[in-house]
Amino acid sequence: MHALHPENLPEQITEVFPFRELLPAEIGGAVSIYLLTVKHANPHSHDEAQIYIVQSGHGIIEIDGEQQEVGPGWLVHIPGGSVHSLTPTCEEPVVVYSIICESQSKG
Repeated sequence: MHALHPENLPEQITEVFPFRELLPAEIGGAVSIYLLTVKHANPHSHDEAQIYIVQSGHGIIEIDGEQQEVGPGWLVHIPGGSVHSLTPTCEEPVVVYSIICESQSKG
């Protein structure tokens, strides 16, 4: 069984933002899940498709030049290979669940 609460996991820090790995690929197979704390935009892309579910905060998601304001409860699909970034619009960070779908690609 893999049951946990994000607060029980160590926070990992990258150059971009802090995150917690909730479901590693070793357990989830083609799916990995992370809890990201986004404090500033960082345009980048992944080969894999990705889904963001906004837990808290407000921001603007940009995917391949298209923008959308998002806040708590929003779900965003990011096709594999798409350049994307999330920019907080308030002083607080945007916290998102990030689901990496390794078996999908941009079509």
